[in-house]
Amino acid sequence: MEARLPRHVGLKATILLFVATGVTGVIAADRLDEVFGGVSAASGLLIDSVKITGQMETSEVSVLDKLQLPPDASLPFLDVASARDRIETLPWVAKATLRKVYPATLNITIEERKPFVLWQHDQKLSVIDDHGRVIGEAGDQSYGDLVRVIGQGAETRASEALALADSAPAIRARLKAAVLVGERRWDFILDNGVTLMLPQDNPQGALARIENFDKSDELLSRDIVRVDLRLGDRMFVRLSPAAMERRAAELKERDKLAKRKGAST
Repeated sequence: MEARLPRHVGLKATILLFVATGVTGVIAADRLDEVFGGVSAASGLLIDSVKITGQMETSEVSVLDKLQLPPDASLPFLDVASARDRIETLPWVAKATLRKVYPATLNITIEERKPFVLWQHDQKLSVIDDHGRVIGEAGDQSYGDLVRVIGQGAETRASEALALADSAPAIRARLKAAVLVGERRWDFILDNGVTLMLPQDNPQGALARIENFDKSDELLSRDIVRVDLRLGDRMFVRLSPAAMERRAAELKERDKLAKRKGAST
């Protein structure tokens, strides 16, 4: 049986050959980006608008800088995953969500880290999150409601300190700083400057005792500078210098009265 080729098959084959040759040449010359960019420009798919929402501490300039968009950036060929990873390296950024809105808009939603405590180190004061990551310097900004943590390794154990303080609500309400001593135990500094020296073992029990003493005798409102709870069930209180002077004067006066009474008898 005689087989007949369709009409114009030779012309079509020639056109396909030229197209294939052209594409091969573009690939060989590593010019795919230029071709796709030209197609995007012709079709109106170049990125001409970037909308950033959700950020408070992160500047739009720093986000745009991390995007690394060339002048002829094309929306279809934007690598969203890589751009997201770069944006999430910014200190305050916990999560970034990028969404392409055709024909020419990129929406970026930022979820920022939440300040947890202040970390005092190397003569600096940094704001850190609950994982111990530094998210910014405190500087002149107001973070007066945040507890300060101090000491080697304190930044990664801040959650431990606050959980311990939460076991004694009255003390937690007055806590200003937590000092990690020897990476073993905590000293708590209250809003009036009184230091509570907690034991390594059962610090919750020590806090409960001091909280009960304060409820019954208002111990923490007295003129003291330190309460040492490190020795099991014993507690030592150190008076302030002014209180020590008053105490010495009282004892001296008491001795005088005792001597007078002895002389009169």
